[in-house]
Amino acid sequence: MNLRSLNESLKKAVEKFLPEQGSFPCEIKGLNFHRIDNSRSENCFYTPKIIVMLQGKKCVYVGKDKYEYAAGQCIVTGVDVPATSYVVEANPQKPAMAVSLDLDMEILSRMLEDIPEVGSKNVDSCQTMAVSISDIHMLDAFLRLVRLLDSKEETSVIAPIIVREIYSRLLISALGYHIREFCTRGTRNNGVMRAVNWLKRNYSKPFKVEELAKYVHMAPTTFHRHFRKVTSVSPIQYQKNLRLHEARHLMISKNETVSEAAYSVGYESPTQFSREYKRLFGTSPKRDALSAV
Repeated sequence: MNLRSLNESLKKAVEKFLPEQGSFPCEIKGLNFHRIDNSRSENCFYTPKIIVMLQGKKCVYVGKDKYEYAAGQCIVTGVDVPATSYVVEANPQKPAMAVSLDLDMEILSRMLEDIPEVGSKNVDSCQTMAVSISDIHMLDAFLRLVRLLDSKEETSVIAPIIVREIYSRLLISALGYHIREFCTRGTRNNGVMRAVNWLKRNYSKPFKVEELAKYVHMAPTTFHRHFRKVTSVSPIQYQKNLRLHEARHLMISKNETVSEAAYSVGYESPTQFSREYKRLFGTSPKRDALSAV
């Protein structure tokens, strides 16, 4: 089966899990299906994952860096990063569709010991994302993983094996070097990833950049420079993005008020929170809070 026919088979397997526009998880941990019916843009966080585009086209900006991926391509993210996502090819008759798998970076780090480095260093090591033509063997693994959902009694046993196969194929693919840079202890990208993980656990607490740099064993100036190269923002700005996205989640999914959400994520002033929220999302937090009621 060639790349085009595999992509079509995977698209048909995924379609039945996409009754309408949205993102849909399933019984297999980390596997999600996505459908978007119209061109649009949004500010979001990309987390470590591999996304296989099956139909349509998307464009992602991380700072000034631009990443485009369309049907027949996949994109890999090595670390949580704030981004602006644009769906540039989609309509109700032919929606944008994709399947994604979350990446457990700790498992990938352990797998590096058994999988030798393959291929050339053909991506910028400072970039948080990398795009490549979909690998035929990886598409086949995704197809087998999705089809497992028709045999629920096999899912719990076979799914982890196929997920590990996808991880292995990722590490030996053209995107492997990109992931290795984040998973290998001692690299600057790994230091940024560890700092990001600390910020995710402590986003509501004040911190000093110098202390965070010490935590990841980097000089403050080197840490600040490389953190910005990878994420496009400073550590302080990164924390602000985390707070605002978490506050939005609390208002929309947990029905918290604007003030409750602001204080929950570490803001001392609801007025400042509202101002920064509108600057990021283009709408007031009050409007988002009311839309959830």
